[in-house]
Amino acid sequence: MPTISQAIAEGARRFHFSGIEQERRTAGVLLCHVMGIDRTHLLTKSEEQIDQTRYNAYLALVDRRIAGEPVQYLTGHQEFYGLDFIVTTDVLIPRPETEFLIERVIKLLKESGSTSPLIVDVGTGSGCIVVALAVNVPSARFIATDASPVALGVARANADRHGVGARIDFLEGDLLMPLTGRKLEGKVDILASNPPYIDQADHELIQREVLEWEPHQALFGGLDGIDFYRRLLADGLKYLKSGGHLVVEIGYGQLDPIDKLVEKSPWKLMDVTRDLQGLPRTLTMTLGVGLEI
Repeated sequence: MPTISQAIAEGARRFHFSGIEQERRTAGVLLCHVMGIDRTHLLTKSEEQIDQTRYNAYLALVDRRIAGEPVQYLTGHQEFYGLDFIVTTDVLIPRPETEFLIERVIKLLKESGSTSPLIVDVGTGSGCIVVALAVNVPSARFIATDASPVALGVARANADRHGVGARIDFLEGDLLMPLTGRKLEGKVDILASNPPYIDQADHELIQREVLEWEPHQALFGGLDGIDFYRRLLADGLKYLKSGGHLVVEIGYGQLDPIDKLVEKSPWKLMDVTRDLQGLPRTLTMTLGVGLEI
């Protein structure tokens, strides 16, 4: 029977010849998943033997990764904002850049001083945004919407495993449509969303593992990539409080076209949060007075 060390070496070897980056780290993540151990166990007990059944299961995951399947879907987990989230092929894999949106919303809530703000996560997917906010802002109330009932099931599971399920209403429907008839007009403090924003014309430029494995309804935002922003800007006016905020993640090159949409609307672009590469990543809009960018 192979040892942990030998299994890692074999997985890394296969990844290396297949062009998979971070070959040893990826091999370690998959082996930990199969064996139900943590990385400390992996490092301190490298000569422990693995039974053939688990070794075969591990090699099967290695082959699936080589075929392009993302590690997060192989293990069913992804870390986001310090929390472990369940992920399936029905939801987008949470990205580190979306954490800028979390930070921005938390700062807005602290500045507002509201004792029981209502926050709506539009197109919640895995629930990473609404759950991370609920964990970090215990005084807030939350609604999470998604057009996919399967995605909502994943989001509910993540909320329950982090102890915030009772504080979130999960509503099925497209964008803000689930709010209809709930007497929420002018009641929402913050609308938060990481909407689909990839231009359909750019599908050939997307990484193969993203295009082939992640849900297209969570990726593509129409012919120019900004369809969902148009709808959020139009429909959000009905539900947001005076002085409330719309906080969204955007893609590369989308600041200018979205800014032009905002200029033609009652909204004001309050600020732009840039990522670690200096690229515009999160936009904060308000129905109040805009600030200089």
